[in-house]
Amino acid sequence: MNHVKAFAVKGIMTLAVLSLVLGLGFRISAESIATITVLFGAISYGIGDMAVLHKTNNLFTTAADLILTLVLVFSVVIWYEGLNGGLAASAAFISAMMVAVGEYFYHFYIIKNKLGAAHQNSIDLS
Repeated sequence: MNHVKAFAVKGIMTLAVLSLVLGLGFRISAESIATITVLFGAISYGIGDMAVLHKTNNLFTTAADLILTLVLVFSVVIWYEGLNGGLAASAAFISAMMVAVGEYFYHFYIIKNKLGAAHQNSIDLS
């Protein structure tokens, strides 16, 4: 049940940020925003939050989330929305920065609730 709650928190946070930035700021469709949210959640939670976080540190995992968001947003916005490269890069950069801020604090939630392998003593909270 803890994983369901954690995944829901991640999904709601990501959906809210992307809706504000992409939906209101760049007029990206709800379908594209939902696609990015689901892809990001599945990849980031499964690999980053459950596996990478305990082997590295919060900053490294947050940087990986930033890069993943950047790639996903840029790809979906280019392929499905047909935006030009400069506008897609701007949308991806702003989205990635805001998602990364949320992810930094979200990782503390993962660690505090001892989800995945994050409960091991090897974690560095920097």
